[in-house]
Amino acid sequence: MEEIINVGENIWSAAPILGVVIFLLPLLSFIVVGLINKKHHQLIAIVSTGILLSATVLSVYLLSLVWPGNTFQANINWFSFSNYPDFTAGVLINFEAATMLIVVMLISAIVHLYSIKYMAGDEGFKKYFAFLGLFTFSMAGIVIADNLLIIFMFWELVGLSSYLLIGHWYKKDSATFAANKAFIVNRVGDAGFILGLAILWSQLHTLDLASLTALMAQSNIENGLWMSGNIVVDQIWLTIAGICIFLGAVGKSAQFPLQVWLPDAMEGPTPISALIHAATMVAAGVYLMIRVFALLNIDVLTVIAIIGAITAFMGAIAALTQHDIKKVLAYSTISQLGYMLMGIGVGAYDAAYFHLFTHAFFKACLFLSAGSVIYALHQFEHKNDIHFDAQDMRNMGGLRKHLPITFSAYVIATLALIGIPFFSGFLSKDALLSGAYAWASVMGGDGFSWYYIIPDLGFVTVVLTAIYMTRQILLVFFGEFRLAKHRSIKESVIESPLLIKVSLVILAVLSIGLVWSFNPFDFNTSWFLLAIDTPTIISPGFDARWQSALVTVAADNHIWVSGISIMLVLVGIIAAYFIYKPKGKYAQAYFTRPVAIGFFRKLSYYNWYLDPLYFHFVQRPVTWLADGSAFVERNVIDRAINVFGVINVIFAHAIAWIDKALVDGVVNLVAHLAGTVGKITKSVQGGKVQ
Repeated sequence: MEEIINVGENIWSAAPILGVVIFLLPLLSFIVVGLINKKHHQLIAIVSTGILLSATVLSVYLLSLVWPGNTFQANINWFSFSNYPDFTAGVLINFEAATMLIVVMLISAIVHLYSIKYMAGDEGFKKYFAFLGLFTFSMAGIVIADNLLIIFMFWELVGLSSYLLIGHWYKKDSATFAANKAFIVNRVGDAGFILGLAILWSQLHTLDLASLTALMAQSNIENGLWMSGNIVVDQIWLTIAGICIFLGAVGKSAQFPLQVWLPDAMEGPTPISALIHAATMVAAGVYLMIRVFALLNIDVLTVIAIIGAITAFMGAIAALTQHDIKKVLAYSTISQLGYMLMGIGVGAYDAAYFHLFTHAFFKACLFLSAGSVIYALHQFEHKNDIHFDAQDMRNMGGLRKHLPITFSAYVIATLALIGIPFFSGFLSKDALLSGAYAWASVMGGDGFSWYYIIPDLGFVTVVLTAIYMTRQILLVFFGEFRLAKHRSIKESVIESPLLIKVSLVILAVLSIGLVWSFNPFDFNTSWFLLAIDTPTIISPGFDARWQSALVTVAADNHIWVSGISIMLVLVGIIAAYFIYKPKGKYAQAYFTRPVAIGFFRKLSYYNWYLDPLYFHFVQRPVTWLADGSAFVERNVIDRAINVFGVINVIFAHAIAWIDKALVDGVVNLVAHLAGTVGKITKSVQGGKVQ
């Protein structure tokens, strides 16, 4: 068990103070960059990158304070009301928070470094670097906050920051559409998140993570009632709260059915794709589930496992037929995030976080390598004064000869993604698959059970991942450069600048398995996994012995799981090679046929037709309802109000006429008669009274 230091006390030790300093450094970058004249690009780049590199170094030092297994919490009283406990705001730093800070700061620093060249000459250079700082600050808030309400506040700020970054090239209609789509879809999931917070507050009277974890650790369940101390809650409320909070993760981590925003978000600059959509923002949903894992009962975990497995499979299918180099990686990210949440759902808490960590580096490497390819092709395009889509893989081929550093980094990160031994993804992916099969065997027993569908989908996704990534490598880097025969070609493609290459080398090194375990075939020996302490699952019928059995079965089965996984990867690589090998019949037809032919290719290319489904069953009905409401308001309500107003005006005129002609007339008539009678009576008087 972790030793919790300073929980519930108002004592700020070195670790919490350092966490706050790291958290504030990106905000400092945002403010300072905002104050620098936009013409001073070099100064902007040096200041912002220097601040993020400093934050990265401090994050590593923070991990040394937390290691091994300490948890630090410090907070201040924020506000209080009625008879409820004081509402606090502070930081909660454990191994997960410290390592996630390293991910956020390191990837952000590398993206800053990479962007110096990639975004050189961009008219929004200053705005770009300022918003990078704001985004990193927002993400750091999610990482270290000790309170779910504070997490939600930074959660929304991340949504705003990503909106600004995705829509960086706001003059492009596709970029503004993608930014709006990402923002709106995320708000759907966030509605569930805030509803979950409301349930927890109303039932447990606290949103403090340490307090909630302590309540769960001291609780027991009898006859459907969850009891901890003097708090008694119907078990169903915790289930509903867990599912609602998971909805927030579904939106942020692009899980089924809210994954539609992530592929379109590739409209932002490629470094933004690496930062937001590979390493940090989309990982926030998985990190949230890790942060609240102690609150999740077996029903919620089962829902998470199902959604994760489905999303992993759907994302892999969608990646198979994409032409855009970044969209292949976007769908791959959706699929890998599904893996992580599947791991959370099957109780493989440590494996899920391990995969989040390794995925951050190899997927950032893939995105930035793709950006290097795009950068080189844009330079090629400008030098030769020709026009083509620099992201379409059908315009590439043979680039390994021209971009050797980019090619090497791409291959290393690809091998990590598909799960080849000696690379980081093999260790974390196999830990997930072993955990999934252990969960199925513990929950479903030895006979046939639907629980086995979850790991089976995971294994199918292994094959699909190997196919679409091998396909991408072949289309981009092998064969002949398909634009070389263009009659206007004068200069060849050349490798990207030094800063871009340095960024790729750093991420490629972090994608090698030896960094994470000295035994490249056994995830159980990973120093990273050994440092993680999985919280106990509190649920009726699921006690600590079952959770212990999950760990034991996963450890026992890892050899054959690894063997099956390696075999499936090889099957996928071989299949993709024979389909897309240079000068093969299928590969040649690929460049001449329409965008997508056949039902299954279209199903993949159009991402399971989710966008048309949303259009027909959500957007169109909502638009119809809005138009109908506007019609009713304009032609019924407004007309009724106008008619009512006209009637009131007519009635007022009638009243005015009655008042003037009748009421005033009677009064005037009486006065006139009185005067007339007075005159008549006066005329008969002589004026002599004697």
